[in-house]
Amino acid sequence: MQVNDDRADELNETIRRTAYFLWEQDGRPEGQADHYWELAREKHLRQRAYDLWLAEGAPDGMADEIWDRAQSGMP
Repeated sequence: MQVNDDRADELNETIRRTAYFLWEQDGRPEGQADHYWELAREKHLRQRAYDLWLAEGAPDGMADEIWDRAQSGMP
């Protein structure tokens, strides 16, 4: 599906930019590309989960469900 592909491409680009920023902030250590990709991906996953939680009115007792939904949209 083209829309999902476009969203995945956009998210991957956002993660890439964040990873590059974090890598630069840490002095550009060599051989750490995967580490910074995962840091950036985790940062965006947490933000997505928080945004979903807020959009649902900050419900109590739904953290696991919202976390699962946030993860389902991550590459």
